[in-house]
Amino acid sequence: MDKKKVAAPLVCRGHSHQVVDLFYSPITPDGFFLVSASKDSTPMLRNGETGDWIGNFQGHKGAVWSCSLDKHALRAASTSADFSALATHEA
Repeated sequence: MDKKKVAAPLVCRGHSHQVVDLFYSPITPDGFFLVSASKDSTPMLRNGETGDWIGNFQGHKGAVWSCSLDKHALRAASTSADFSALATHEA
């Protein structure tokens, strides 16, 4: 008898306002990642498998409306209601 796979939800807490966008990276040698945009002005980067917090991106002064990662999850970009777009890169 085949067992059905059941997906467990991945709950990632930490934003202080509504989350309006979420982006998963493709699988990289280091795993995969997710970045979330929120009305709290701080995009968050997390481990895509566990949801563990990796870091925040600083610089926006208004709600962040969208976010994305490149195919290697080394660069992130976000757009905000403060009329700015930010790009980050691996140091």
